[in-house]
Amino acid sequence: MKVSWTRRLRAGLDDLLDLLLPACCPGCGGHEFEPGGLCEPCSIRLLTLAAVTHCPRCGASLGPNIPPRPDGCRDCQATLPRFAQVVRLGPYADPLRRIVRELKYRRHEAMLSRLGAMLAAAVETRCADEEFDLLVPVPSHWLRRLARGADHTLSIARELGRRLRLPVAGELSRVRHTAPQVNLSRAARIRNVRGAFAARDRRALAGTNVLLVDDVTTTGATADEAAATLLHAGASRVTLAVVAKSEPQRAYLQHLAPSDNCQSTIVN
Repeated sequence: MKVSWTRRLRAGLDDLLDLLLPACCPGCGGHEFEPGGLCEPCSIRLLTLAAVTHCPRCGASLGPNIPPRPDGCRDCQATLPRFAQVVRLGPYADPLRRIVRELKYRRHEAMLSRLGAMLAAAVETRCADEEFDLLVPVPSHWLRRLARGADHTLSIARELGRRLRLPVAGELSRVRHTAPQVNLSRAARIRNVRGAFAARDRRALAGTNVLLVDDVTTTGATADEAAATLLHAGASRVTLAVVAKSEPQRAYLQHLAPSDNCQSTIVN
């Protein structure tokens, strides 16, 4: 099988980068890590974060004794999102936060595989009765992809699709370049992404049960707009699978043991 020159070039650049910047744990920056990509403390913390229960409607962390309810939690907004439910890997805290940032700007195959496996297991557990037709990543604008050099959300979606045996479809396009959502209020976030997406092929979406994939959600405004576009184009149902939910530290801190620490600290 022929290897394209772009793949050869990318592999060469990766080797050069590894030579200039020695490999380290993407969760804390330490040099003592396992073949799976993380040091032992970060692996333990990642599993702890993934075990935090969350609301299936908004994705927010729930207290240790609060069971998830299909109709939402007290933190859900008055207007529920257009996606039917949320499956997340964990709160946006270290080491998960640093791992996501690492994937944004540098290819990390070991961590991509690990996150894909964990998110796939979460989807299979939470959506045991669901039969998805296709998987659609939330697209970023081409200018942002150019600045980063890759589309890490698409990479996550492909890994998830491979494990769930679902086709990955590029049925959403980002038709408007939006300002970063960071530091915007909820109302401003909703306005910022309104009309940002368009469906490529309505026939391919008609009657489908879609698994929408994103890396991080905060208020859910971007995913909600993407889900609304898919539903308007003919999809019958949209479920959001997201790696991390950004929320105040107090939402999940009580789930963590005092001794559960690694070389990095949780700051949110």
